[in-house]
Amino acid sequence: MRFGWMVPVLVCGVAISAEPPHAHFASFNDWLGAENRGVRIGADGRLRLAPALRRVAQVPEGVIWASVPDGSGGAYLSAGNEGRLFHYTGGQVKPLTQVKGGLVFAMARLGSDLIVAPSGEGKIYRINAAGDVKPFADTEMKIVWNIAVQGSDLVLAGAGERGAMLALAREGTSRKLAELPDETAFTAMITDGQGGFYLGTHGKGLVVRYSGMGAGDRLETLMATGMEEVRGLVFHEGQIYVGANNGLAQRFAAGNLERREGYLSEPGAGTKSILVRLDRNRVPETLWQSAQSQVFAMTAWNGQLLVGTGNRGRLFAIPLDEAARALEPFSALSDLGTAQATAFLKSGQELLVVGSNPAELHSLSEAQATEGVLESRIMKGSPLADWGRAYLDAETPSGTRVEFQFRSGFTETPDATWTPWTPPLQSGERPNLNPSRFAQLRVKLSSSRGGTTPTVDGIQVHWANRNLAPVWSDVETMPPGLVITRQGSLEDIGVERVPLETQKLIPAIGLAGGEKRSFRRGSQAFVFRVNDPNGDQLSYQVRLLPERGSAIELEKAWRERFFTFDTLPVPDGKYRLEVVASDAPSQPFNGSLSAVWRTAPFLVDHTPPAISDLTAIPEGDGLRIRFNAKDDTSLIKEATLSADGDDWLQIAPEDRVFDRREEHFDLLVPRDRIKGDRVLVRVVDASNNEQSASVTIGAVVRKK
Repeated sequence: MRFGWMVPVLVCGVAISAEPPHAHFASFNDWLGAENRGVRIGADGRLRLAPALRRVAQVPEGVIWASVPDGSGGAYLSAGNEGRLFHYTGGQVKPLTQVKGGLVFAMARLGSDLIVAPSGEGKIYRINAAGDVKPFADTEMKIVWNIAVQGSDLVLAGAGERGAMLALAREGTSRKLAELPDETAFTAMITDGQGGFYLGTHGKGLVVRYSGMGAGDRLETLMATGMEEVRGLVFHEGQIYVGANNGLAQRFAAGNLERREGYLSEPGAGTKSILVRLDRNRVPETLWQSAQSQVFAMTAWNGQLLVGTGNRGRLFAIPLDEAARALEPFSALSDLGTAQATAFLKSGQELLVVGSNPAELHSLSEAQATEGVLESRIMKGSPLADWGRAYLDAETPSGTRVEFQFRSGFTETPDATWTPWTPPLQSGERPNLNPSRFAQLRVKLSSSRGGTTPTVDGIQVHWANRNLAPVWSDVETMPPGLVITRQGSLEDIGVERVPLETQKLIPAIGLAGGEKRSFRRGSQAFVFRVNDPNGDQLSYQVRLLPERGSAIELEKAWRERFFTFDTLPVPDGKYRLEVVASDAPSQPFNGSLSAVWRTAPFLVDHTPPAISDLTAIPEGDGLRIRFNAKDDTSLIKEATLSADGDDWLQIAPEDRVFDRREEHFDLLVPRDRIKGDRVLVRVVDASNNEQSASVTIGAVVRKK
């Protein structure tokens, strides 16, 4: 059976097989979402054992705001939001005292005493080893970010009433040294070795030099970083290293640092932090930048510039030697397991690393760790995966080893419902895991020889996504006569009167890909509501199912989510449309799946209604018009009359409701609405078939 102008199928082409899913861990960015303990991740993505890092103490507060060495291998700490001070000594953290005021962002050691500056108080306090608190001096500063000790004097850097301010404090007195009203505050300060200071600002992120009291208290801008604030400064062998951030200062000043970044944190839209070197001629060079991490602390240590960041508590190392930096520009040493790494303090041969959220102290050694573990970002099936083998590209000198494990689950963040880690696997060995939505890889590096480390160049993980059948929600049967095409209207479409309810669906809706809608009597359109859980491309087999008789195949491999066919070649009656959605265009031949949807019955009705017993008889000042309208298949849905063939009046049946296949009309029309000697009537059924009839006034038409 031929179906005339059925909307043509667009070119389907040959299905192209997608590359099987896999994860390749080889570059630095491949490890961005990883959890790292004791593994050095190089800028080139190579993995090696890092310097040994161990937690040595915890503080019963969320954030450590300031810290200073106590001169005996321990440290004084300011923590929490109530001016609480602690002393870390002998491997233990002990409460020292509490000072009035707000957060303590700045501390210094003056002889054997501790100097602190609570924010918002305008006061400096002196605390002895027993925890006794005495006033030291009053100051005009609203907030003190840094304190430097010069003999018995203190140099204070922070914010005053008019902006960034530098002040000198002596016991019982203080005075302003310099001011920078265009900047909010001085947020970082280090000595320049010549009696002056290098300062970092909040506002425009400037690096400024203060020449010193003996040189006229002069401020000189060395660099504008282009960032919001300078948080860290290091002066090493005549060069200045600058750590600058966007979006940190306000949270810091408000005492509300962010919690640790989520498991699957994504890089931000812009740069969050940069590390810049000013050489001896003060020429800037950007050494490192990040769209995820923000700089909290910096120090020169063991030939490297260490950078403590948040909000993953990750430690970065940048070689200070230019030749070494050319070989490896930077590396990520380890994660503290806290949200922020906020300070570095010398402690004998080791380095104390201060962490916040939670508040902890860690000890970083020059010696290499004997073991390191790296947990990869979460790998995701679509929607379920059969997890396959992983292949390792590594060098393992004698006494070293690399092994890996897997775990899987159905929640995006690993929890108690995930499987335990598999036993250690070797390269090419398949993990024993059931199909799941998510999985994670853990890599373990170990060495029994001091200073010798394995090197991992890359790991490739393979899996296969479980194919799931398409999921139907509906096939929408559109009103009769509506045509949906991709190319646009056929030339002869739209010449007939379009029903009002169909007109509402036709205007240039233009759904995805330029769908066009128009009208033609005898057409029947459908819209497919179906999704594929794997995101596969779909094709559709379309069949017409008559109430009696054999199915009629309309299409074998339709590719659009709408379908229109010409009903004129098929007889009147009830039909269903059967649509089989298949993911064959995206799946292997032996792996494709399908799902079937059958519509509710719909009518195919080509036969117009019959009009009978039409009369137009004068009655008083009007004209009595009577007639019957009948359709064998559909309900009558509309009737109109006209006395001149141009102006049509909508009319209702005698019982006022269009709800039957046969309707009777009896109405009195004012004579002044009738022109000429003839009356025309027109009726329309629910399938938009029309019939018209006319009668001379005073005559009778029995049937039409």
